[in-house]
Amino acid sequence: MKPIKAGVPAATHGQATGARQLWVLWRYWMRREFKTRYAGSVLGLAWAFVQPLASLAIFYVLFGLVLAVRVPGLDVNNGYLLHLLAGLAIWLPFTDAIGRGVGSLAAYEDFLRKQPMPAEILPAVSVGGSLLVLGIGYGLLLVLSIGQGVGPFLSWAWLPLLVLAQVVLTFGLTLVLSMAHFLWRDVGSTVGFALQLGFYLTPIVYPLAQVPERFHIWFLLNPVACLVLAVQSVVLHMPVPQGTAWALVVWVVLLGGGGWWFFRSMKPVLGEAL
Repeated sequence: MKPIKAGVPAATHGQATGARQLWVLWRYWMRREFKTRYAGSVLGLAWAFVQPLASLAIFYVLFGLVLAVRVPGLDVNNGYLLHLLAGLAIWLPFTDAIGRGVGSLAAYEDFLRKQPMPAEILPAVSVGGSLLVLGIGYGLLLVLSIGQGVGPFLSWAWLPLLVLAQVVLTFGLTLVLSMAHFLWRDVGSTVGFALQLGFYLTPIVYPLAQVPERFHIWFLLNPVACLVLAVQSVVLHMPVPQGTAWALVVWVVLLGGGGWWFFRSMKPVLGEAL
């Protein structure tokens, strides 16, 4: 055992060592994640660019050109394209992390049994693997916004906080779902349906302005909708329901903090199952 340096409390040293170990493990599993995710692929990492661009093109052609959806309050050329991208920049990495993370514990059950390690690393890797898509989405949104004459605004300074809120919220929910799926395998079967339903309950392919105003408050019960509305407000200066910012804060605390608490409290049950 390495001696503890003088003047450094034992608890602090232990916490620092634990944090370093988690960081090393996370980096190792992140490298493994990217290698396995794109192994055997001709395009490799380019798929991280293809997915958001293909999704953007499909939805824009269908809703923006064929159905001619317009966005009130965003009177610029290709305003619907910006509105759509603001939603997909959140939705695509969110569903990527959830889709891969829900089965992360179950997929490595044998590994966890033979090689004990902090189980929360696996859901964290699923979220980390989605960060590339997240960065591409937000990058496209800002570049296209400037190209269309929308911004830059001072409100864009809030964007890093919104990205952090998105990561915390996604990680918390991934923790809950991965543990729940490990213990009750029916959970995984419902996630796909829930994500499909959630997509159409979030103002991504349609602007909230096209929904009767009496229903606007109900969108604040959807954490992803709160994120989408917040990004639309900060980046595109679109109007949002009153209380959106506070609703987002509540969701981040509930899903981020609550997800961590749930996962940690269920780890003894996980250990018994292994």
